[in-house]
Amino acid sequence: MAIAFTAQDRESNNTFGTAQNLGGISVTGAREARTGRVRGNVSFSDTDVFRFLPGNQGSSKLTINLAGITGTASLFHDADGDRQFDVGELIASGNSSSPITLEGVGNNELFVQVSKGGAAANYTLDITVEPKVGRELEPNNIPSQATNIGRLSGSRHFQGTVDGTRDRSDFYAFRLDASRRVSLSLSDPKFSAANANLILYRDANNNKVIDSGEFVASSTGTRSNELIQRQLGSGNYFVQAFGVQNSISVDYTLNMSAR
Repeated sequence: MAIAFTAQDRESNNTFGTAQNLGGISVTGAREARTGRVRGNVSFSDTDVFRFLPGNQGSSKLTINLAGITGTASLFHDADGDRQFDVGELIASGNSSSPITLEGVGNNELFVQVSKGGAAANYTLDITVEPKVGRELEPNNIPSQATNIGRLSGSRHFQGTVDGTRDRSDFYAFRLDASRRVSLSLSDPKFSAANANLILYRDANNNKVIDSGEFVASSTGTRSNELIQRQLGSGNYFVQAFGVQNSISVDYTLNMSAR
């Protein structure tokens, strides 16, 4: 891991509109993890907000680690670009014992807010971007090992490979905090003769297992050009990319969005 930069928080950075701009964490084409490190001070009456770009143009893993205080780091995507905290724009929250970790992060602008109750205290915030070269992180072949993308907000993009035998399924898990119009599409950028299907489940009992009655929808065309669009309620969901032709692998691109 390389330290991309170190910064000190600058007031006033208490809102989306006055968020301190950290710029890009990683760089296009990077193949190693890079960390932006911020040092600051917060209290019950003072929160710090930072905006940043993951920086790598491809799909990346994002980790946000807060240390030094008993507080909260909250990650937001300003989906409507109004520079305000709106309902439904929170992606994930973490603390010193539970970092935020998300897969498949592109280069969309994100915001992180550091807050705590009580007296003022110093903290360190590490924002780490780990580029993924080429394909999804395995194993994600069963629901309990699904690639977890946290709260689905805006658009997310993934690449992977499935076939009909050895690596038949890739699972992705996401969460909705409110009713959203969700669009899932699966395509084969190489236009091969292979086929993969797309299946959506709702993990109603949150046990990370697909149980009877949790199927929501599927798209099962004869080529890898699948689309599922649904109005979905709050809850936890699985998306499955499923290879259907024996021993023929298919490279896919999976696009997921929630509005």
